[in-house]
Amino acid sequence: MVQYEVAKVDLPPIPSALTLAGPIDPAKLGFPNSNNYVIDGHNATNPNTGLPCGPDKPAVGTVTDVGTGGANPETPLQVATDGRNNVISAIPNGRLDHYTGADACAPNPPQPDVQNITNTVNPDYSTVSGLNAVVHSVQNAATQTLSCPSGVCTPPTSLGDSSATPPFLPVTVANGDLTLSGRTSGAGILLVTGTLTLSGNFSFDGLILVVGNGVLNANGGGNGQMNGAIVVANIGNSSYATNPTDANLLSQLGSPTFNFNGGGGNGLHYNSCNINLSATAASYTVISRREITY
Repeated sequence: MVQYEVAKVDLPPIPSALTLAGPIDPAKLGFPNSNNYVIDGHNATNPNTGLPCGPDKPAVGTVTDVGTGGANPETPLQVATDGRNNVISAIPNGRLDHYTGADACAPNPPQPDVQNITNTVNPDYSTVSGLNAVVHSVQNAATQTLSCPSGVCTPPTSLGDSSATPPFLPVTVANGDLTLSGRTSGAGILLVTGTLTLSGNFSFDGLILVVGNGVLNANGGGNGQMNGAIVVANIGNSSYATNPTDANLLSQLGSPTFNFNGGGGNGLHYNSCNINLSATAASYTVISRREITY
């Protein structure tokens, strides 16, 4: 008798609305000056029960595994704290109160809910190997893997629809660079191992993972909205995007890129209901196999 164990995509708990893993380089950060753009870590309400989907999270969380080098390398805790401070410095003046979440920050003067989450995050988000395991877990559960000739991925005909009956929540994998422009909407789980470029009215319900080269560039924004969470992490060299194997991993987390120009009303609102529903909608994959004498 042959016995198989199967599971859907195995995701560690998402630690914040926007998670930036790795030492933060101020030159790779950009937050919009739009008065309508927000990142909100307050969890959504479950439409079926009227109760919160789960606990609130920080608007932005920073975490890393390494110091900055030199004769006296800083500790991971200090590097993540430096990253937190760099994120806050990148937020335009007059927009600090647009980043809210689990921490009730002092209102006078306004303080954004940007936190060093090193001591609370699942270890998978703070190491190259852990994030690589997340990538492989999502790839194994993919319901659509995009064609990416020469490392540039062709956008799918549908990126998902949370309003459909039943909801269409694909696990979409792009092993390369992906550009989504115009009035684009989607749902489920989206993994991009290269550069993700967003423009126009982009909306998404679920989880976006930009893990690999760890580059997310957005412009415009329009009236779209993202309801779920985003994780950005640089774990691979220039070959990892199209060939996400252990041979192309960095030895330590690199600096992620999050550059959002414009903004419009396109904000990010944490929603664990959408994330959990997307994970349960994934395909089953075999995680072990054994022969049993019968």
